[in-house]
Amino acid sequence: MPESAPSLPAGRIETESVQVSESRDGVVELTIASKPLGVLRTGVKRALRETLARLERESAVRCLVLTGVQAAFSVGSDIREFRQEPGWLLESELVENDLNDAIERSSLPVIAACNGHTFGGGAVLALACDMRIAAASARFGFPEVQVGAFASGGGTQRLPRLVGRGRAMDLLFTGRIIDAREALAIGLVEDVVPDAKLMERARELATRIASAPASAIGASKRCVNTGLRDGIANGMGLELRLAVETGLTEDAVEGQRAFMEKRIPRFGRP
Repeated sequence: MPESAPSLPAGRIETESVQVSESRDGVVELTIASKPLGVLRTGVKRALRETLARLERESAVRCLVLTGVQAAFSVGSDIREFRQEPGWLLESELVENDLNDAIERSSLPVIAACNGHTFGGGAVLALACDMRIAAASARFGFPEVQVGAFASGGGTQRLPRLVGRGRAMDLLFTGRIIDAREALAIGLVEDVVPDAKLMERARELATRIASAPASAIGASKRCVNTGLRDGIANGMGLELRLAVETGLTEDAVEGQRAFMEKRIPRFGRP
């Protein structure tokens, strides 16, 4: 969340709706377990944000996989919570933006394993992740327009970055639901796998990322996102600074030494 944004008001946190696996090879799985269908009540969003902050402080954690249960990744915000009150609407937006911005700005890579319905705020949440892998049966959509709303929480900004302006307008204006194959074709997801292979594929990718030096992964993520959000000049400026900082780390020394000695490097965490 930008530093100039208002501070977040306190509120209920539904910690039981977020399941966290034990770290294995540096990979932790976060599961949206709220019912029904991974609905993102405000308390669930707060719990996801709090969990992310905690995991960022744990040195053993190198990569996150975010997924849902049963038939859904997440169907988005709970319409039963909605109130036509300016204060409530602002608070809701602040909480959602804070979560999605935190994922994008996190030093940890986050992979969305979209196991089923990925709609509305759930689809916007997936957009904030660094990569998206879809089960073959997954469906995607931004149907907010059908209830007089739109894909806020960063959806109108992140969706065009992935699929282009025209396709983004199509999805946002019509609210139509697309299948995993079309999501792959337009660049909304990076991979589609059989349902039974989804978590295996996500873990495989996450484990590979977790084996790389955290300093280089974190620098890559920051540079890419800075350039996309703030323009190429800012991205290049950050890249120049982080290239020097990263080149001075123990990971860089170990990587170069291992290459010369023709062995597998043993990277630590800065």
